[in-house]
Amino acid sequence: MFTAPGAAATPSAAPATPKPYVAEPTTPDNSADAKKAWLQASEDADALNEKVLVAAEAEKAAKAASSAAAKSLTARQAEADAAQAEVTSAEKAAADAKSAQQQAARQVADFQSKVDQFADASFRGAHFGSMSALFTSSSAEDFLDQASMLDVVAQDSSQNITNLAAANARAKQATTKATATATAATAAANKAAAAVTAAKKAKASKDAAEASAHRAAQDVTKQQANLNAKAAAMKKLYNQLTEQEREAALREQQQAAEAQAAQTQADTARADRNRATTPGTTDQGSAGAASDSAPAAPAPAPAASGAAATAVAAALSKVGAPYVFGAAGPSAFDCSGLTSWAWAQAGVSIPRTSSGQAGLTYVPLDQLRPGDLITYYSPVHHVAMYIGNGQIVNASTSSKPVMVMSMYYNNHNPTGHRVG
Repeated sequence: MFTAPGAAATPSAAPATPKPYVAEPTTPDNSADAKKAWLQASEDADALNEKVLVAAEAEKAAKAASSAAAKSLTARQAEADAAQAEVTSAEKAAADAKSAQQQAARQVADFQSKVDQFADASFRGAHFGSMSALFTSSSAEDFLDQASMLDVVAQDSSQNITNLAAANARAKQATTKATATATAATAAANKAAAAVTAAKKAKASKDAAEASAHRAAQDVTKQQANLNAKAAAMKKLYNQLTEQEREAALREQQQAAEAQAAQTQADTARADRNRATTPGTTDQGSAGAASDSAPAAPAPAPAASGAAATAVAAALSKVGAPYVFGAAGPSAFDCSGLTSWAWAQAGVSIPRTSSGQAGLTYVPLDQLRPGDLITYYSPVHHVAMYIGNGQIVNASTSSKPVMVMSMYYNNHNPTGHRVG
């Protein structure tokens, strides 16, 4: 039986220097209050456990994002280094092109001088034709010598003109190449610099997010001490109750939840009937058959099959396993740890937390199938697995092992969800 605490201690004189006030936990003085405190402590601890899990997942995701940003920055820096190497190479190419351009310019000047000399000689009356050589020669041998010399001059002049054209082409090509190379190198360097700047900003943003998530995780981890204290207090209260009182507390909670669920279903049936009897609506006959005192129960669920059957079997295999905050199997579980572990045995990955699992596809409670999940509270911080016939397999509290119970054991916003 529950026993009230002993007599109060004799008051003592106040200390000279007051200490900071610390609230003492309230100890129930009767079994009824102990039942309420025990159930409330269980609910509070469950909610705080969900916060710890969510904060841990958020920090994990933030670390992953920060790590990815760091890798991206490393890659962008490598690209920038490569671009800088291209700039260095381009500068050398530009210098080589400039040297080639200068050499070509000198060749142009040299060939131009020779062509100019030839043109100037012709302008001053020099005769370079074979007929001129014939008329001015003193002998046949002299004619042949002059003709041979004229042929050499003609060939040299033609080559000078050809060389001049080639030198001009080389100079133009060198200039074009130098300009294109410098432009490409500048563009590559600018692009790489922009990429590095963007990557640095992304890294800074992800680092800030990671730091924020870490602080949040630290804050909620500090609350873990409160969770442990609540768990200890809950265990203490639990131990103060007889087995009959503990069972009575659970029955009272379940009966209250089922009564509330029945009332909710009755209200829904009444509303449906009122809509059906309104002029212009249909299904009046079926609506008239509804009864406020006998709300519809969940429709008989088909037998589980495939992955759902595997998940249900896995969850049922853990009936009797202890409830442990933050545990996800294989020998101990919290609520979402059990459901995520059971579905993992079927090869299906679902979110680890209750709030994450609440994001799965919504299913009305009267359409539940074995393997579906039911979440509770608002905001959500508890989840169980439906196994058919209005029953769930549930890791509900640290004072009870994993067990099968009514889906209405707790009527705090029960909501159905389907995996897949």
